[in-house]
Amino acid sequence: MSRAKPLPPDERRASLIRAARALILEHGYDVTTRQVAEAAGVAEGTLFRVFPTRNDLIVATVADALSSERLAEHLATVAAANTLDAATETCIVATADYARLVSSLIKRPNVHAGEGIERLAGMWQERFHEIADWITARLTPHADELTVSVAEFTNLIFTLAMGQAHNHCPAVNPTPATLTRLALDGARRKES
Repeated sequence: MSRAKPLPPDERRASLIRAARALILEHGYDVTTRQVAEAAGVAEGTLFRVFPTRNDLIVATVADALSSERLAEHLATVAAANTLDAATETCIVATADYARLVSSLIKRPNVHAGEGIERLAGMWQERFHEIADWITARLTPHADELTVSVAEFTNLIFTLAMGQAHNHCPAVNPTPATLTRLALDGARRKES
């Protein structure tokens, strides 16, 4: 392997995390440090100078996916919605997609022993609040169309999206459109 072009430490770290993320999503936690180093175009020793252990690399990769910045990037890709139906469905889709991504990176929490798992759990809880705030902001313009408060409807939409993301019975997994219809038929004012 030829010598990698020198990168600033932050860029090298980000490059390793990107490579590890793609490999973890494809192969799970069986990925090796050698595979990550090769995918990032560096020597394995370079990887170990940045991440002393494989577990450090995995925890850093999951933490990156759970960062506020990554969530903001994900939510920024969601198109604006002008109707309550569209806003509800896009909230379900965006929340479920993000939850699926995070879940695919946290397949076996016992890999993240010690303080790593506590830190990741705390980050996930913080993202819950940010997602709920985002959903609330998207639904607030439609508050007068609901029979419940926007906060209550946000909680319902968040719950439905998490349920869809973590449904282990794909043969009967309702679509976001179906979940939207079910949620709105009970929460929408009848004159809307």
